[in-house]
Amino acid sequence: MTKKIEKKVAKRSTAPKSAKTPVITNEAATPVAQPAPAALDPRLPAPGTVLKKLDRHEAVRCECTIEAEGIRYAGTLYRSISAAAMAAAKDLGLANKTQNGFTFWGITKPNRPPADPLQALERVWERYQGQVETIAKGATDESRDLIATAIGKHAKAIESLVERVA
Repeated sequence: MTKKIEKKVAKRSTAPKSAKTPVITNEAATPVAQPAPAALDPRLPAPGTVLKKLDRHEAVRCECTIEAEGIRYAGTLYRSISAAAMAAAKDLGLANKTQNGFTFWGITKPNRPPADPLQALERVWERYQGQVETIAKGATDESRDLIATAIGKHAKAIESLVERVA
């Protein structure tokens, strides 16, 4: 079995590099139309925004710029914020195989356990209760029964959680 693998690797490595990347040498050749750039992710800040990665002493470790065509880091234009983050992470000596660009550049914060779980639970409950009240106020007579049924399911799920926590 190892002999077959060695043969396949040998075949791949002997292919000439020029065969993989064609080069156009004729200057009179008609230019190939480039595809239109994809729209930027709506979660990104406006074009022209400079994102900086800071260390704990507030010194800039690296930075990128949001442009209409993509994200520019170290003079290279990347199609995604995560691709720019991977390039920056590599320059910083980080060995991650993947990188969440939104977290890396500080656009979003990673989920962390709350410092005070009881306080976090109270905030979540207040948000839920406010949302339910808003929905119930705008509900039609036909949908009130459906809303009541859904709230009943939620109550049963909460009872199940109480049993698991206790």
